[in-house]
Amino acid sequence: MPARNVKGNVKAQDKILYVANKLGLSSLKYMQATTRVVYDQSTTAATNHTLFEGAAGRSFPLTNLGANGNQFQVDEALLVEKIAFFIPDAQDGQNFTTNNNRSFKFDLIIGNKTVMKDVVIEAGGQQAFFNDGSAASAVIDLEGVGILIPPQVEFKITVKPMATNTRGSQSESVGCYLFGTGVLLNFNTSI
Repeated sequence: MPARNVKGNVKAQDKILYVANKLGLSSLKYMQATTRVVYDQSTTAATNHTLFEGAAGRSFPLTNLGANGNQFQVDEALLVEKIAFFIPDAQDGQNFTTNNNRSFKFDLIIGNKTVMKDVVIEAGGQQAFFNDGSAASAVIDLEGVGILIPPQVEFKITVKPMATNTRGSQSESVGCYLFGTGVLLNFNTSI
């Protein structure tokens, strides 16, 4: 069997179905595909934040996750293709500023596994990942096939805001978006 070029031939749906099969989630292939964005934020200034954990205790507009908090329902999943950070307005969390020349060092943890460790998103440019180069941009594009957050598995991001020019930690509020291909429960099939 010839080797496949991962970036060229494997699609988001292929990755979702592959991981679902490995986890024994046979019904995921019958669910509704969608584009999905989830976010969470901490409006309290600090040098370390844990986002998405405890999201069930926060309401919109601070998060859009709702009662299930930091895990998706049965037959829901998210293949994370982009991760973005922002600095929310400390008063209401509804408006947010640019990242004020900040960088963000983070870990993405799914279940009890750290799947991205000590990743730094540079404000205004990133060497290994796409970034539009503007001072207001703090987005990482997971080239290739992304990282899957399966149903009913808790996930969180630990993040440290830093000054871009000195790498010193900053006490600041922070928020995060996870964007990618999602799977939603589909009641149009037999369950």
